[in-house]
Order: sequence, then C-alpha cells, then structure tokens
Amino acid sequence: MSGLTAAAALAAIGPRTGDTVLIGGAAGGVGIFAVQLAKLAGARVLGTCSESTFGFLRGLGAEPVAYGPGLTDRVRALASEEVTAATDLFGREAAETALKLGVAPERISVVADGPAPPPGVRKMGALDAGPGALESIADAICTGGITVAIAATFPVERIREAVTMQAQRHVHGKIVIAL
Repeated sequence: MSGLTAAAALAAIGPRTGDTVLIGGAAGGVGIFAVQLAKLAGARVLGTCSESTFGFLRGLGAEPVAYGPGLTDRVRALASEEVTAATDLFGREAAETALKLGVAPERISVVADGPAPPPGVRKMGALDAGPGALESIADAICTGGITVAIAATFPVERIREAVTMQAQRHVHGKIVIAL
C-alpha cells in the first residue's frame, strides 16, 4: 500500500530528469518509497523530516531539510535551482511551501486526510495508482532499484509490541510479523 500510494502521488506530478522535487514526510512509510521512485525517475529530491532522520534520508539519496517553521527559507537555501514539483505525504506544509516557491499547483500532490488541498493540487491515494504500478515497484525491488527498509521483526507472540512501535509514528521502515 505504501508503494502504491507513493506511485500515485508521484504519477500526479510526473517527476523526471531535471526536476527538483520536494517530498513532505520523506522518512515515513510512503515517503521512503516516494524518495526512491522519484530518484529512479531522475529527479533531485529534497525531503522533509526531523533532524534525527537526516542520515537515514541521505542513505536513500534525498537531501534532507527539517520540517517546521521556516521551511520555505530552508528549502530556498538548499535548492540551487528552483523546486519544480512537490508531494506532501503528511499534512500540507510541503504543499504550501511549494506554492510559496512558485511551483505550479498541477505539479503538487497531497495524500494525507484533512482539509481539501489548495485549488489545482491533487489529492491522491493508493487506489489512484495506475495500471502496472505494483508490478513496476516489485520489479524495482527485485532488481535493487528500491530498497524496502525493515525497521524491526517480531514473532507473532509479540504483536502488541509491534503495534505499539508502529503507533509511535517514528519508525523508518516496515515492521514484520513472523508467523
């Protein structure tokens, strides 16, 4: 589901070689896929995250930028060329920043539930992924183009611990339950 959501969000903005894409929530479950898919498309990726996650995002090929107040100025300082597309995978901060930076609304997408996005910005979800998206993601995983990060593995007897860990929302990768 995370990969399909990322694929749909990116298909809406069409990242390509020469683009600089801002990804809000880049270190989250969907963001991990979005960063890698945008990189595969040839885009430069700026990813919002907490400072404690900078190293993790760099490992995926993104240039990290701390979210929160002042994001527009930090992105402007980081991007030597203009940001050309954006997707916001958590809230609206990255989408609003992209608009402030002059990104055309049709090159911005959002996925999180909440208020309607600004006019022209597309709201996407896993069900909006195009035909063949799952197969493309699976192929990229099999050929090493995409890495599926595993945060932790738990035996089924410790499923409560796994759910508690996931609920903290600061997990970088998938939690696996071994049956």
